[in-house]
Amino acid sequence: MPAIIELTRQLKVKRFIAFNFIPAGRGADAVELDLTPEQREELLKQLFIQSHTSGIEVLSTAPQYARVSLECSGGASVAPTHFYLGEASWDLKVLADFIGGCGAGRLYCALQPNGDVSPCVFMPDVRIRNLRKERFMDIWHNNRTLIKLRDRSSLQSNCGKCEHKFVCGGCRARALAYFDDLLAPDPSCILTSLGPQATAHPADHLQKFGPEGNLKRIICRQPTPVLKHASD
Repeated sequence: MPAIIELTRQLKVKRFIAFNFIPAGRGADAVELDLTPEQREELLKQLFIQSHTSGIEVLSTAPQYARVSLECSGGASVAPTHFYLGEASWDLKVLADFIGGCGAGRLYCALQPNGDVSPCVFMPDVRIRNLRKERFMDIWHNNRTLIKLRDRSSLQSNCGKCEHKFVCGGCRARALAYFDDLLAPDPSCILTSLGPQATAHPADHLQKFGPEGNLKRIICRQPTPVLKHASD
């Protein structure tokens, strides 16, 4: 990673963003390449160090980057969104608590070519409403799935109990991909891996079946899902 960031610096790139791997779409065929929680934690720490030493902005879409930034800086730095890392002033910390972490259905959503609205581009099968039938603002403010995603008290298991759930909250697309539940814990987090839902690798929650090797989602060591692919 330092070599890649050095290349971006030499190319005079102003911002480097490491996108979180989510086993959606064709990514489901490469699920075995996903990082373990320990590997992801080390990567995020490296990214934070590079953000202060490389001379360019270094960010990540992994919501855990906000927690790592706070921990590595002793509370001096925070990432309130995927696209900014700054000094943890009082107002920025308040903003991070309010909009921090996963932005699915909170800061952004995805629009499909046919007008379907999804909470995130990595949740193409979660089609909550359609712009051809309803106004976007009505969908954004009133859809129950989006309202659930904005309520961090609805998060399940370790993510719901975590003291960092407001600045992080775990990636909801990863929770959906691995547990078929938007509110399940994010299996990529080191804090989840140290808890009662510990797993050596996120892919331990999946098994392949059928001649085409399609992924079958297996819920293991988890509470009963409270929110599935919602249509409302």
